[in-house]
Amino acid sequence: MLKRMAPVIVAFFACATAWPAGETAGKGGQLRTYELDIFGPSIEAAMKQAGLHTVRSAVGEFYCSDEMLLARSLLDLYLERYYQRFIASQKILSRRESQGMVYLRTSFVVDVGALEDDLRQKRFFYKPRRRPFVYVTVAETVDGTPTAGEPISRQAVHTTLSRLLMRFEPRVIYSKAPNIDLTQDIQHLEGAREAAQRAGAEVLLTGHVDLNVAREKKIHFDQYTFYNARARLVLIRVDDGQVLESGTYEASAGNADRQAARQEAASRATSKILEDVMPRFAVQWERTMTDNVELQVVVVGVSTAEAAIVQERLETRLKGVEVSRRSLFEDVAVFNLYYLPDQLRPGESKRVEQVLRDMVSPRFKIVPAEKEKQICAKRVS
Repeated sequence: MLKRMAPVIVAFFACATAWPAGETAGKGGQLRTYELDIFGPSIEAAMKQAGLHTVRSAVGEFYCSDEMLLARSLLDLYLERYYQRFIASQKILSRRESQGMVYLRTSFVVDVGALEDDLRQKRFFYKPRRRPFVYVTVAETVDGTPTAGEPISRQAVHTTLSRLLMRFEPRVIYSKAPNIDLTQDIQHLEGAREAAQRAGAEVLLTGHVDLNVAREKKIHFDQYTFYNARARLVLIRVDDGQVLESGTYEASAGNADRQAARQEAASRATSKILEDVMPRFAVQWERTMTDNVELQVVVVGVSTAEAAIVQERLETRLKGVEVSRRSLFEDVAVFNLYYLPDQLRPGESKRVEQVLRDMVSPRFKIVPAEKEKQICAKRVS
């Protein structure tokens, strides 16, 4: 399995999720047993849903390493089609029927060693760069008309990124719609994410810039045109589509040359946004993507909303600790914890454990861990 670079707390939520019941060595390297409560219209449907969910939960735990997973949409399709390859055995522990539904208590043995080997062979794994490449695509209008060809705002963004020492992909790698705000089109966003991954870019910078004539004025002997630029830029993680940062700004510029006025207005607006968001992004990227952390907390059995609750509670209750969500895959959330300078650190894992125990929604029960430096917890009703 993947190496673990930091102490890990593993929390397991309610019965509706698969949680590891034990580990043994197997042909693929490691077998792990998951127990799961599931229901469906038939035994076959429930077992299929449970098997896929269990394998996807196992995949989510890979984010505890210094690597991550690429091509999430392709991975989803791949697992849906081939998840049974990684189930070593399965059995029904108990069964009952009520109002046309079948309720099962199940046990699945997943060959997590074979699962990792297969996904690595298919090149789903990658190691994030600490200084990522950014790909830029911006929707631009000039006096209400979409810009034909290369938007001047894209070049303005590239110039600012260079000045901020950020690395970017200058090629047009997603050419189906070069002038587009990807936040407004999910289909194009998926395509751009895949294209960016193939090109080695890890972050999409997208948004829109609207350029409009504000006024015209004669200055000395020249007729000046003043343009107003209203910009919104968004940074998106390529691997999972998560919005990382965003900002808006409005700026104006005038020049005797209308094109120069547009360029300067676009540059002022986009530069202000990037100067504000990129330093925050750089810090957050480092804290999110690296596993060089004091502590990692793995919470199993959470929805997106529940993961946000866990993060908020950890941030509120753990003074002197910053919490960054590294990943959320299926029902597995991984958080990186950083201790702020000059804060007390002894017993930090015990503090985290106590926070999990004290949470009312959800509430945790700590159970014995199979591995060193892990704390496992299961939700109780």
